[in-house]
Amino acid sequence: MGSSGTVAILGGGISGLAAAYKLSQIHPAPKRIVLFEAASRLGGWIHSSRNEDGVVYEHGPRTLRPVGESGITTLNLVQELGLQEQVINVPYGHPSSLNRYVYVDSKLIRLPTQLSALFKTTPPFHKPLLAAGLRDLFTSKSSKDDESMFDFVSRRLGPDIAEFAIDPLVRGVCAGDAKEISVKFLLKSLKEAEQKYGRITFGLLTSALRKPPPPTYHVSDLAKKAQLERWPVWSLQGGLQSLPESLVEKVTNAGVELYVESPCTDLEVRKDGSLVVRSGEEELHCCNVISALPSFKLSELVEKAHPTLAKLLKSIDSVTVGLVNLEWTGQRLDHDAFGFLVPSSQNSPLLGVVYDTCSFPQGDRTILTAMMGGKWFKSLFGDHVNEEALLKIALGQLQSVLGISDPPARAQVHILRQCIPQYIVGHCDRVEKIRRYVDDNRLGLVLIGASFDGVSVNDCIHNATKAVEQLATKLKI
Repeated sequence: MGSSGTVAILGGGISGLAAAYKLSQIHPAPKRIVLFEAASRLGGWIHSSRNEDGVVYEHGPRTLRPVGESGITTLNLVQELGLQEQVINVPYGHPSSLNRYVYVDSKLIRLPTQLSALFKTTPPFHKPLLAAGLRDLFTSKSSKDDESMFDFVSRRLGPDIAEFAIDPLVRGVCAGDAKEISVKFLLKSLKEAEQKYGRITFGLLTSALRKPPPPTYHVSDLAKKAQLERWPVWSLQGGLQSLPESLVEKVTNAGVELYVESPCTDLEVRKDGSLVVRSGEEELHCCNVISALPSFKLSELVEKAHPTLAKLLKSIDSVTVGLVNLEWTGQRLDHDAFGFLVPSSQNSPLLGVVYDTCSFPQGDRTILTAMMGGKWFKSLFGDHVNEEALLKIALGQLQSVLGISDPPARAQVHILRQCIPQYIVGHCDRVEKIRRYVDDNRLGLVLIGASFDGVSVNDCIHNATKAVEQLATKLKI
């Protein structure tokens, strides 16, 4: 391909922007890099509102964790973009990093972190936590390659841990049902420990005793600072949207062509291996296409020519979340915490509530974000619920849980339709089949985005970066 080729990027969320940035940094870069985005704005689900008085609401991701290679990749990018002075972090030991609550039987219960919880029963659990470790020691490993997170944890550590820790965790991370979500989504290392050592406790002990090898990837000064100071989470002044905004500025200056309100309406793979991307009346001939589209959107583009691939892509479902930002004057909470989550057994419309101003204060005000629906959105609210109805429901729930009865000073409601992919049992196999089909049929497609290899912002940035590096090596850009 060399510098004479053209690469199209479908989707202008964080994955597509990260891919565009990485492509623009390669020397020599492709002759043309063209990004198509259907919406009127770039950044995807990363969306911050900045009020005239400087108060910020997040309508999507709000904090990132600086852990693992993907966490380092994001911090490396932040430093490359010159955003390190805008980074704000929750300090180690802060209440928002230590205090996690669940709402069970009409009560807020702090999840135990004290050593004493190993030996005495502490709500919401019905047994001392040591019982979970003992259960693991006397449970043989499963022959199943994959199973749900709920089933795995219930089998190895007991139904208490599954119901009151894992179930709400899954609702908070992906708005999904722990009885459907693959154990490989969040607990892949524990599943691997079971398969290798027979007991997850043996695997955890072995990992704790083994000295970790030095990283084989670059670690920026900002990432080193995060590791040294043990940041639990971090964000950016002015909202996380500053990250995609900076990427837009950088790639525009590098000559990347960005088109908003320009959905890809057709994708053709020709016999000579070239691709044609159509958006309205525009037609772009290119050597490679990087798709950062949700899998269900990509399926629509390939269905006519590749129905088998389309069926596989459609099998990755996504859920809708109602997100309500609420602001009151003064301090309205009687406890400091990250927030609380609600197990599915409680039959609540709430997935959880984030105490935004506990992590990052914004003057003398209380700002909360309620998340509702997810996997249960349609059964709870139907097909035609509006923002006003969701606001009313959220306020009623917060009055019951937190005792805040007066109306908020300000509120915003967003219905995020099909925003979070669901990695149900067998997801890894499905993704492998999708990529095998693309390779076997020489479609020239590179698949990135939250539908495939991780739903977090860190995952999306890391996987987009790696995909571009692999494409550059393959084509010797």
